[in-house]
Amino acid sequence: MSFWLLYAVGVVLVLWVLGNICTTLLQDYFIFRPRRLPQDYRYRFMGHFEEIWLQAKHGGRLNVLYFNSLNLGEPKGLVLYYHGNSSNLARWGHLHQYFGEQGYDFLAYDYRGFGKSSGRRTEATLFADALQVYDYACTLCPPSRIVIVGRSMGSAFACRVAAQHPCRRLILETPFYNMPKLFYTYYPFLPPVFLFKYRFTNCRHLKQARMPVCIFQGTNDWVVPYKCAVQLKDCLKPHDEFITIPDGGHNNLQFYDVYNLKMRELLQT
Repeated sequence: MSFWLLYAVGVVLVLWVLGNICTTLLQDYFIFRPRRLPQDYRYRFMGHFEEIWLQAKHGGRLNVLYFNSLNLGEPKGLVLYYHGNSSNLARWGHLHQYFGEQGYDFLAYDYRGFGKSSGRRTEATLFADALQVYDYACTLCPPSRIVIVGRSMGSAFACRVAAQHPCRRLILETPFYNMPKLFYTYYPFLPPVFLFKYRFTNCRHLKQARMPVCIFQGTNDWVVPYKCAVQLKDCLKPHDEFITIPDGGHNNLQFYDVYNLKMRELLQT
């Protein structure tokens, strides 16, 4: 075997090893952007809310916020919200106002390593936590009145729960097909030979969801490119909906009438 052939093989192996380090050992760094909060941090929100602690089944604790509309009469139901990959409940908790205006209670929690939540993070433990929070939501509201909403990375947990458990409907904002597909959307020139610590197979779980599903995706999303999200159309049932928002980005869909009008329609039915 010639020197140059050995050299080429060596370069390929080195690149393969480096690529797998990024998609396994360092994948947490690339996916998650948490902000920690002191355990004695006091949340400040308008309206009535409760701070709840759940002892996670696989170690650690989950910090949960429950906003109820005691001053607005009987709620239409409860929105169980799985937030994105950054920050913590101090940011995401403010969404209770948006859903509260539609007559819904609001429940959200921080993932392991986010905010006040703790515990070792793996795909299995994250999915188990998502199911545990769903079980808690069912103690507050019957499944027939629960709307599950998953945003960006949170779509992975929303789809996983919806694949196994009932709810009124599933709403996804800026979701992705699966994590490998998202990776190769960024790097289409790389061969599909890498391993992944987190796969988050929305495509598989979404096919198992029996409730009505609606997906919102902007065409100018640089975090989850449109061509990655639009492939989820193949996973939808005949009456499910995929709402394209022209020029919509990753963090600004609420500024578009098409999003707000459709969201209000979904929450009233």
